[in-house]
Amino acid sequence: MPKRSLFALLALSISLTACQAARLNPPMDAEIIADRDYVVDDTELVVVTPSPSEARSLMQKARPLGYAVLERDTLEGLGLTMLTVKIPSDQDGASAIRELEGLEPGVTAGVNHAYAPQQAAPQTSSSREYATGMLRWPQPGCAAHLPIGVLDSKLVGPARLSVVSADFSRSSVNERALHGTQIVTLLRSPGMLRSPRIYHADIVSPTAGLGDVASVDSMLRGLNWMIGQDVRLVNVSMAGPYNKILDRAFANAGRAGVVVVAPAGNDGPRQTVRYPAAFQSTIAVTAIDAEQRVYRNAVRGSRIDFSAPGVDVAIRMPARRTYVSGTSFAAPFVTARIAADPAMRNVRRPAEVRRKLSDGARDLGANGRDPVFGFGLIQAPPGCSA
Repeated sequence: MPKRSLFALLALSISLTACQAARLNPPMDAEIIADRDYVVDDTELVVVTPSPSEARSLMQKARPLGYAVLERDTLEGLGLTMLTVKIPSDQDGASAIRELEGLEPGVTAGVNHAYAPQQAAPQTSSSREYATGMLRWPQPGCAAHLPIGVLDSKLVGPARLSVVSADFSRSSVNERALHGTQIVTLLRSPGMLRSPRIYHADIVSPTAGLGDVASVDSMLRGLNWMIGQDVRLVNVSMAGPYNKILDRAFANAGRAGVVVVAPAGNDGPRQTVRYPAAFQSTIAVTAIDAEQRVYRNAVRGSRIDFSAPGVDVAIRMPARRTYVSGTSFAAPFVTARIAADPAMRNVRRPAEVRRKLSDGARDLGANGRDPVFGFGLIQAPPGCSA
């Protein structure tokens, strides 16, 4: 079968089974096909079931058909059991998904997509720090009222200090990417959050042809671990394709009271919001510069929730101050805004967080919510205490 026809069949498989095991909300088939190459391993699938008993029953039926379980995880915080499954050599992804989902009720199967940090090349042209002033953030910083989860790459240097960390990456290689270190440093930078409790999960691994990316299975393991640590606010500065497994898991996390903040994506103004930011259970953030202009590479779309500084943002790394750009670096400002608000301590629904943030946002662009800036630029919470 030609490659494009195979992936068209995969897209159809995703659409037809979207309502079978769970209420999912996939995008148009064309978007799914366009993301066909963002896969960490095209010989495996990720499968989730509602409980271990369904997982056991599924594999009893699937093993005689040539499927092999590579890994099994009980994700109690997400209410799921996850299997990473090797596809039989005579099967393709689309037919394997259909077959597995037909063997046992409640099963959702999907490819193991890749999710990349949303950052541009390091910038050194700027000489000012504008972000906290734009947010009307008090100079001494704000107390953090909620623990913060960071799903990202490995931490290096001082960023590892006073952080609870766990490794869920697919490789033992110590990647040199500084993305996770920059995100944590930004959250803890002077004048931002004072002594925040941060739980960090390394979910990023070097992958041939894709660079440093997170996989679906590593993201779910990290998210589940954070729920087990009683973390209900999670920053994941990654973006990539729609995935049924992530759709189901993030919806479950939202129902469990977890608020996930994610970057809208850096694929350019002709593209729509990427995932997981595009899920209704997630807060989607775009980036703006010091003049309140949207980042030139930021995506657009109705799922944009809020704007935050994300162009030439200063980060005080150990050796020197560096400047970074991308929707990746806008997301932590929204995460910090939520953590610093005493009124958010008992809020457990992403929709309620979205409503509370929109009440205090500064409108940008067209009146009201728009596909470029969302509800507008977040502002420091009125209850912020230094």
